[in-house]
Amino acid sequence: MPDEPRQHPLFMLLLLLCALGTAPFLFIGSESRLVLGLPTWLWSSIGFTVALSLLTAWGVLRYWRDDEPPDGGA
Repeated sequence: MPDEPRQHPLFMLLLLLCALGTAPFLFIGSESRLVLGLPTWLWSSIGFTVALSLLTAWGVLRYWRDDEPPDGGA
């Protein structure tokens, strides 16, 4: 049976948390501070986006297994 990332609940939970982290909910209603000329909420969003992409790539490489040969193979 092929293994897929969606069959690993902890991995899916981490993906969900990273996806939610890309939206700057924690910075709503607070004064924006600048770091290297960009607001801190933007740095946070960039960081979570990078984390999401790395986690996705890691999950696909680690968990995605196609053990069955394609149909109609020789």
